[in-house]
Amino acid sequence: MVFQYVQGEDGRYALPFVTVETLRSNPELFMDIVLPEDRESLRRSKAESAAGLGTWNWEGRLWIESFHDVKWISLRASPRREEGTGVIWEGIIINITQSRRREAELKESHERLREVSSHVMAAREHERIRIAQEIHDDLGGNLTAIKIDLDWLSRHIGEDDAVLLEKIQTIDRLVDRTIDSIRRMSRDLRPGIMDFGIVAAIEWEAGEFSKRLGIPCEVSCAQEDIDLEQDAAVAVFRIFQEALTNIAKHGRASQAWVRLDTCGSGNDASGCVLELEVRDNGRGITELDKAKLNSFGIRGMVERAGLLDGKLTVSGAPGEGTTVLLSIPLAPEENDTLRDPRPGSWHE
Repeated sequence: MVFQYVQGEDGRYALPFVTVETLRSNPELFMDIVLPEDRESLRRSKAESAAGLGTWNWEGRLWIESFHDVKWISLRASPRREEGTGVIWEGIIINITQSRRREAELKESHERLREVSSHVMAAREHERIRIAQEIHDDLGGNLTAIKIDLDWLSRHIGEDDAVLLEKIQTIDRLVDRTIDSIRRMSRDLRPGIMDFGIVAAIEWEAGEFSKRLGIPCEVSCAQEDIDLEQDAAVAVFRIFQEALTNIAKHGRASQAWVRLDTCGSGNDASGCVLELEVRDNGRGITELDKAKLNSFGIRGMVERAGLLDGKLTVSGAPGEGTTVLLSIPLAPEENDTLRDPRPGSWHE
């Protein structure tokens, strides 16, 4: 629809051939059919356009009585000032109802997928905890009982039966190795260090990484602790684990650095974010690496970050190493729990 809209010198508005009184008394005309919650944005955009004679762009909703329905429109008009008349806008209004509805449906679908994904990840973590507990209580308890029985047997077998004693000792060593494996699996499924906070968990995991692979991993954190909600802390920890896994599998690195910190936007606590940065000096990830269909590790990290309303980027260059940067917003109550700064710590 092509239209002309006039704002008089006295600040009153009118459509061509319609008086102000008629406009006010007729609810079907433009300004009166704008939904109340959209009128302020309409007035503000119009005032800005009139003040600087810039293009008037506005999107909003109208109540169309003949359809008994709300329609979305996109308004775009160019202003000009005319002596004795005021500001006149000439432009077009486009019906964008269908595209807006599709956007709303797409957003709703995306939110449902987020909820499902969040539920699946939460269920997975709960299952990890349950399995870790069962492994510890059931298998761990049974193996401990076997060790007790082996000890009893060794004390009730004559010293002259060297072959049987050696066999018992062999079984005992096998049980010890199995217990160590169970402890390691339980830690991998649900590290007990998580109970001491995300900072302690990151430092512990970095230390374990260094012990296993011989790659020094330096950790720097400005806070004693960052009190995240449990689901957020688990997600950050899993992202960190995956970043270290990628270094171990693909990085060919001899050194890794980790930075865990919080930063704010001005004095507004609501703008505070948590940042986790993991760097290495390895071969460096390429765009081709990131585009590979089997890069599920990166996809998983990005998905976990998205569920926290955060952002994750992976960057690098050949021969210059790879950097994984996670940034998630912190709730105001989480900002209040930040401890006093301390010097950074490191693990080798």
